[in-house]
Amino acid sequence: MRVLKQGDTLLIPGPKTAAILLEKMAKTSLDINIPAFELRIMEGDSILHTVPVRVGKKQKKYLEAAGHRVDLRTRTGSGEIIRVNRYPIFIDPVTGERFKFTKRDDHQTTLMPQIPWLEPAINGQRYGQMIHPTTNPRSLGKPASNGCIGVSEADAWRLYFYAPLGTKVTIRYKLQEINAQGDTLRYEDIYQLWRAGKRPVPLAVAGIWRENGRDLCL
Repeated sequence: MRVLKQGDTLLIPGPKTAAILLEKMAKTSLDINIPAFELRIMEGDSILHTVPVRVGKKQKKYLEAAGHRVDLRTRTGSGEIIRVNRYPIFIDPVTGERFKFTKRDDHQTTLMPQIPWLEPAINGQRYGQMIHPTTNPRSLGKPASNGCIGVSEADAWRLYFYAPLGTKVTIRYKLQEINAQGDTLRYEDIYQLWRAGKRPVPLAVAGIWRENGRDLCL
């Protein structure tokens, strides 16, 4: 694919501009709050972008790709992006079979989009809990995945731009927040981690959801 055509201009940043860009990249992080169904792209304490997400379901299910029952809830913790997969292979985790097509919300069947996926290591573990696009945007704002963090196709490209290797990632489960306007926001306890004022029940680790280096489309 030809990107630059005759007569186009390519601007290459000098040392000072490059240093500013590198400083901005070093301050960029991803912050996900599970019950808010929200991912924020941060630069230091400033919010650059907020995008809706879908998260893992509150259930346990046998996944052929994992070979055992898996707790589908999205794991919490801190880590960083350790891999950017520009050419993902799509495996149905339930059947373990590879697929190439998807049925979208408008009932149209298309090829799966070749949009990069991001893999974070959380608490030093590679769960296969990817950040990737969903072709069913109506599922955003719901616990609808097998553990992965799903975003729209457009937002997946935005994340690819802002979150290269080494970008810090925090996945939280916070039921109450104060927004920039000073309003208190309260979210539904979708995983029922708080019961009668008790402390949250830790999310169990069910294993690494990867197979021979392939993403399992959770």
